[in-house]
Amino acid sequence: MDVWNWNPECSITAAWQCVNRKLQLMRKNSMEFDAPDQSGFSLLEIVIVLAISITLVAIAVPNYVSIVASMRIAGDLRDLTGATAQAKMRAAADFTRARVYADLNGGSFQLQLWKKAGSGCWVAEADTTSTCLTYSSGTPSGVVTSLSQGDTFGYGTLTAGPSAGQATIGEAAKCLDNSGTAITNTACIVFNSRGIPIDASTLAPLATGALYLTNGTVVDGLTISATGSIQTWSNNGSSSSWTGQ
Repeated sequence: MDVWNWNPECSITAAWQCVNRKLQLMRKNSMEFDAPDQSGFSLLEIVIVLAISITLVAIAVPNYVSIVASMRIAGDLRDLTGATAQAKMRAAADFTRARVYADLNGGSFQLQLWKKAGSGCWVAEADTTSTCLTYSSGTPSGVVTSLSQGDTFGYGTLTAGPSAGQATIGEAAKCLDNSGTAITNTACIVFNSRGIPIDASTLAPLATGALYLTNGTVVDGLTISATGSIQTWSNNGSSSSWTGQ
């Protein structure tokens, strides 16, 4: 029925109320016609979606953890290599000795310079006051760079190093304190003023030096040749699988 046609049942004073009631009726009918299906998901559909989600998570999480661990140890190797290269340059620039000091148990390292003034002592390269370092259980005073979570110094069960850099695997020699006494659980790569790796005790040139990192699966390391050339390596846990980086 056309709501705008005159309805004799409606008086003049009630015409608007009559039209309004018919408009409301039309809106109600329209809403009922357009109302969407709100029945929702069935229990079977929900179970299927959950099963697919759990499967995808089970596949993705191990891969994600492996990728994160690989990125962490690769980042630590870059930092350690950068510190070693900087030690080599600072030794030549300052005409002194410089070293990368690795706290094997503490999982940290520090770039240090030999202060020639007075009786001489090791100082942190980042210390503008050149205060002589002290050592507590292998940990030097001053600011150190810590390895990422899950990474430690070491080479796991490997027995052979990269043949081009270090046939028999092993960390660099122990660091010496300011009096020349070896510090346990430490390893140092020391450079003379010509940028050549040297023995910390005799100051004689060395054929090679190395530092190794591991996250329990991968072993990464750097070696120093007699000429001061720095090479980085990676190993997936097999003595024969060293690859240069």
